[in-house]
Amino acid sequence: MTGRREAGTVLPMIALCLAAIMGFAGVGVDVGYLEYRQQAQQNATDAAAAGGAEALVRAGCPNSGSAQSNALADATSNGFANGGNVAVTVSNPPASGPFASNLCAVGVTISTQHVATFFSRLFGYTGGMTETTQATAIVSQTGGGCIYLLSPNNESNFNGANLTASKCGVLINDTANFNGATINVLNIGYAGPAPNENGANFKTAAPQPMMPVTDPCPEISGCAYLTANPPSTNNCISQNDNGYNGAVPSGCYSYLNLNGANVTMTGLYVFTGSVNFNGAHITGTNMTMYVTSTGTAPNFNGVNANLSPPSSGNMQGVLYYQVPSNTSPPNFNGNNDSFSGLIYAPGALQANANGENGGYMVVVYGSANFNGSSSIDFATPPPYASLVKQAVVAQ
Repeated sequence: MTGRREAGTVLPMIALCLAAIMGFAGVGVDVGYLEYRQQAQQNATDAAAAGGAEALVRAGCPNSGSAQSNALADATSNGFANGGNVAVTVSNPPASGPFASNLCAVGVTISTQHVATFFSRLFGYTGGMTETTQATAIVSQTGGGCIYLLSPNNESNFNGANLTASKCGVLINDTANFNGATINVLNIGYAGPAPNENGANFKTAAPQPMMPVTDPCPEISGCAYLTANPPSTNNCISQNDNGYNGAVPSGCYSYLNLNGANVTMTGLYVFTGSVNFNGAHITGTNMTMYVTSTGTAPNFNGVNANLSPPSSGNMQGVLYYQVPSNTSPPNFNGNNDSFSGLIYAPGALQANANGENGGYMVVVYGSANFNGSSSIDFATPPPYASLVKQAVVAQ
């Protein structure tokens, strides 16, 4: 009799233990599922914040409308459309946190109500769980490159150059010769064969292998604008004014010869043919030079120039734009020059760049020659004024 009574008490205990084990297993399944959902939602939140910040790269900071529309679109494409039990909140600048005062930051919060579970409802969670994720992305404006040499098949030359760019780097899609050069830059990357470094003095960073870089133009608002909105080439004029002294009107030029001239320039200059500034003295403010596919890249040989781009507007920051299909090399071989802004000629091969000095610049060529003993100093960009920007998830 005793054995039977003990058997009768053991069976309920086994049943209770099995129920408890099954309960713990069920909770484990729910926890794993909730973690899976949380990670998917966090990925969508990160993507939405990055998309909002990417909009600011193009539109400028702040721009809550562009940030919100882009962030919502990215959240939707990742499975979390705003509406129903999903709430997507976008703010530029973020409403709180360490980036609350940053006009170039976008905060995103995604909250999902009633996330269904499998077993937790047996313990009173009949309405499911709530998942909330947050992310902040900013427009990064430091580091990166200030010299982009995009051709994968043409080496560049820095032989004997004295190059300073303490806050940005040199990015080379092929290789380069640094023989006898003194280089003080943040970083040097090359995607082709190892560079020639005979007698080179790398003060901060030596060349390192990298993956090829892409054209930074889409990340530079003024450059992206000119790519999408090429200026008119109607009613272009021809002007031959050697030794001219005075202002050069903005507009379209099928031919412009200002050798030895002393001129001032302001506004947009479109060049569809040959341009020469050899030996000229040029003062240019709020100016942009645009070279079409038929234009010849200008010669600045022996020029004494002080040139700066627009500080606002659609072409902000762009000093020189040469359409990518044009391979003619600009010659910025001046004597006592000060340039600032973007010099963009991504198709140009063996551009001569000895004279690029002065203010903050970003240079984009296919390949270039920085040969010679001239000192080339790429100044540090002012706060929030870097030309090349990218969206980075910061929190």
